[in-house]
Amino acid sequence: MKKIALLLFFILTGLSAAAQMMPDSTVQFVAYWNIGDKYLYSFETIEKEIDADGDTTIVKQSYEIIEFEVVAKTDESYQIKMTTIEEEDSDPQSKLISKIAKEYGADIPVLFSTTNLGSLQSIDNLQELSSSFAQMIEPLAKAVLKEQGLELEDLEGFDMQGFMRELLKQVADPSIIQNSILEYIGRLFFFHGGRLEIDHTYSFEEPLNFMIPGMKQLTATTNFWADGEFTDEYSSICRTYTSANVGKETVASALSTYSDMASEFIEDADSSQTDITEIITKGGSEVDINISWEQYTTTEIHLNTGWPLRHYQDKYVKAGEPGKDTAKEKIESLSIEIILPE
Repeated sequence: MKKIALLLFFILTGLSAAAQMMPDSTVQFVAYWNIGDKYLYSFETIEKEIDADGDTTIVKQSYEIIEFEVVAKTDESYQIKMTTIEEEDSDPQSKLISKIAKEYGADIPVLFSTTNLGSLQSIDNLQELSSSFAQMIEPLAKAVLKEQGLELEDLEGFDMQGFMRELLKQVADPSIIQNSILEYIGRLFFFHGGRLEIDHTYSFEEPLNFMIPGMKQLTATTNFWADGEFTDEYSSICRTYTSANVGKETVASALSTYSDMASEFIEDADSSQTDITEIITKGGSEVDINISWEQYTTTEIHLNTGWPLRHYQDKYVKAGEPGKDTAKEKIESLSIEIILPE
């Protein structure tokens, strides 16, 4: 019944579009959008941890309603405004950042462009986003310390300016902002512009984006395909599978970066920074950890309009010592579904 309702809705809103199911057993994903097109999507995230005994703990959850609106169109591209309408978050730090962003006007919409086929092309107001986030750094730094029950006068030797500089890199750096946006919506438009043979698996190499500055870059293998069992003239179900192994060198790189970050906040630099660096470097040289990284996504795309109907993304990171039953697993899940009028 729900699928029939979706079909009727899109017949009414996309009468000029042609079906994209090809007679040669291929399927093509093309955006047939118009200025003023506006759709709401629900975004739900959940993060879980599984310990070595198999016990699962929900670490945090969030829920957002996000609006996508086509605000510009040319022969070569579309521009879309992405606005957060409603949000809830179980994580105290995320709620704090959201609260301060609202207070200081940093919760501005994201503008992004796609090609004329709907493939994500650019984040258009990246500098504006960075500048707006930069304005909230000082109040955010003070709020973070206050949340921890700390006052500046009680932190002898603490470099507040260094702390704010680090927050600036983590929150307002354009590359960090771009990676965060791509992490959130990149796969939603991944198949647009493509023409796939149904049930044929394609592969390519792509970089893994880490939020830790200076961390060694990794390359992962991604397989993707259109699932013939669930593809018809109405919509297509498309899937991706990405995997990578994180070696000891990458772990050591992350630890080294953390030591540099931590030592920046200590004003008595000579002795304290040396101690921190030596401790973490020694730990990095002794650690022997295997880390596997996997991601699965499933996306349903309405063929007559090119609008995504739903998207599910599950990321698994498993870490443990070789030969020992000590593996721990972290699972991050993202669910995106279009909200259509009743």
